[in-house]
Amino acid sequence: MSLPERGKKIIVRLRFQKKGTLRFISHHDLMRLLERALRRAELPIKMTQGFNPRLRMSFPLALALGIEGHEEIVELELSQWLSPKTLVEQLKAQLMEGLDIISAEVIAPSSSRVEEIVYQVQFHGPQTIAPEKIEGLLNLKEYWTSRERDGKKKAVNLRPSIRSVTQKDGCLEIRFKVLQEGTARPEEVLEALGLEPPSHTNFKIARVKVLLSPLAVA
Repeated sequence: MSLPERGKKIIVRLRFQKKGTLRFISHHDLMRLLERALRRAELPIKMTQGFNPRLRMSFPLALALGIEGHEEIVELELSQWLSPKTLVEQLKAQLMEGLDIISAEVIAPSSSRVEEIVYQVQFHGPQTIAPEKIEGLLNLKEYWTSRERDGKKKAVNLRPSIRSVTQKDGCLEIRFKVLQEGTARPEEVLEALGLEPPSHTNFKIARVKVLLSPLAVA
């Protein structure tokens, strides 16, 4: 790998896992955990400006409370060159159980966006969804639900964001297209398939893939 040109931003994309009991921490708490680990590792992460400088790191997509992440993404801006291999080695030594780095690469600065996300739902105990229910949902042109935010309710058509739903060996895999106007959540798909009320006591949800728009490696 060639070194980046002098004066050019150095962005490293990490893919990591958040598993086990850490699935019950919020996205804000996850950010704090990673920031502490990065500081302890004494990595050359660039800081923000202002009265309360923070490490320059960004998450393309937050992970909801109660959901495992098998291939999450965080991007770091370095203040000086450090090989991805060395960065991973130093950071791994500071991570708590349930967090793990699976890859690192230097990327070209860009406004890449999340295009698709894939979830797996693992049921606790025997659970089979009738194939006609899945087919019926996928054959719909619209599937509306109501969401509430800041005390206001909003109707959202979830169907355009549902790419596929497949079932195998007691596991449901759901692929979503990420849309600005609203992306379905795995719990909402379970409700649409007649599994009510959704509860994390009878199944476990994991986000297994976060797929970004094409982006050149630096």
